[in-house]
Amino acid sequence: MRMTLPKKEEDLQRVVEEVAESHPEMVHEHHHHHHAHDIDELLHTIDVLLDAMNTRIADLEEKTTILYKAVRELYKLFPLLVKIQLTENEREKRQVIEEIERLLSKSFEGAKT
Repeated sequence: MRMTLPKKEEDLQRVVEEVAESHPEMVHEHHHHHHAHDIDELLHTIDVLLDAMNTRIADLEEKTTILYKAVRELYKLFPLLVKIQLTENEREKRQVIEEIERLLSKSFEGAKT
């Protein structure tokens, strides 16, 4: 005798109820198996979410490092810009400008690598 699986959810539920009435010991076993599957699925979801979170954290750490370096370079530039404004000697101004150029050049070279 060949058996076909029911197509509708209601028919499937009726089969499950009939089996539960005739074999009550299988109900607990089925419930336990279903519960274990849910836990496996939940653990897999948590694992995927943790991987995604770790990827985002690594990306943020990399961006933070880049921003830290950029801010550090700005702090080096500020005193030089103030020095240009306060210096009246053209030769000293030119030296400060050259120092700024070296600093910016070095900063841009570091950004390329």
